[in-house]
Amino acid sequence: MKSRSIRIALVKQDVYQDLYVSGSGERDPASMLFSSTNRVGPIGLFTLLGADFYIVREEQTPECQVYRRVIPHLADQLQLLKTRRLDQIPGHEFFRPGSQQTHADFSVNCYDVAWGAYDVVISVNVSLPKRLVRKFPRTLFCYMIGEANLFTKRVRFGYDVCLNQEARGRIATKPGVVDFPYTFVGARCLELLLLRHLKRTSEQSGIYAEINSCPERPVTSVPPAFRSLEPLGHPVRLHRQRISENLAEIYDAKYFLKLGGRKIRGNSVIEAISLGTLALIDPDSVTHRELLPRETWVRSVAEARQRIQYLDEYPPRYQALLAQQRQRLDQYVAACPIVSMRNCLEYKRRKLSRPIHPTFHPATAVAESTSKTCADC
Repeated sequence: MKSRSIRIALVKQDVYQDLYVSGSGERDPASMLFSSTNRVGPIGLFTLLGADFYIVREEQTPECQVYRRVIPHLADQLQLLKTRRLDQIPGHEFFRPGSQQTHADFSVNCYDVAWGAYDVVISVNVSLPKRLVRKFPRTLFCYMIGEANLFTKRVRFGYDVCLNQEARGRIATKPGVVDFPYTFVGARCLELLLLRHLKRTSEQSGIYAEINSCPERPVTSVPPAFRSLEPLGHPVRLHRQRISENLAEIYDAKYFLKLGGRKIRGNSVIEAISLGTLALIDPDSVTHRELLPRETWVRSVAEARQRIQYLDEYPPRYQALLAQQRQRLDQYVAACPIVSMRNCLEYKRRKLSRPIHPTFHPATAVAESTSKTCADC
């Protein structure tokens, strides 16, 4: 994509229970990724766009307290994350955070950061107060609620953009609700990070059992449905609690498979594809179904067995399907959101420079379309 670079900052509060435990001086995306408390998140902001990262101390304004409405049953416990790791919080002992440090080692006062030096600031939940956002009119301020489907119908809290965790290939032309997945990565971002971290190529062996196919937490045993696939010659790889270990399991697997369990958004599917592992899944059980060519759909153990046998016998077809999934990931997960972000920024800055016409009346304005397809990105 040929376009000028934009300077981006990602920011979270010191009461957020996920993502990186790292400071603004960290420049190694792998170190940042492996410091995560739980999920991969938008690590592509750093691998693809060279973003900066901040942890800010909790502010008491109503908008910065929105996390209490997102997960009210944990809100008081999350206060402990200011000085403790997630596995030190009662009821969360089974987690294995990637970093032994805490938010207190890196958190800063949000008023001490020069947000105006950035073109785009992306806040997980609402980390920056409305009054602070208003001080930087040339910066595009976006928020993404950590739990999907909440506060996504319209833009709130004085921000410009709401990132809705979708990846449908829609390109925004102006600020508003914008498609942008929680796991924002390129087609090979995670594979390259693991290659460098492990200093070896993938073993390309085994079937990784998607965590929602497993009834227990943490996962310690192979689910019965997956046991029946072991005679195919692939060991079943299970979810690991520490992010670096879990990503290594997916990286070394040949197949990523979900059988049963609740419907998922598909962040783990994005991870698998970016790690170079073919995802096999029922399209009705995942929100990000756009990433799945029909030949990678499986709805039962029998279909999974048949598909794996076929792809093991015909390696070129396996490579072709993986290439299709990577291409779709690049389009829907990476390229379209980046174009949307640039469009929103340019629209905001153009609007700032427009003179106000005294005879203008809203009733005479022509409504502008907020999105188009991703055919050109």
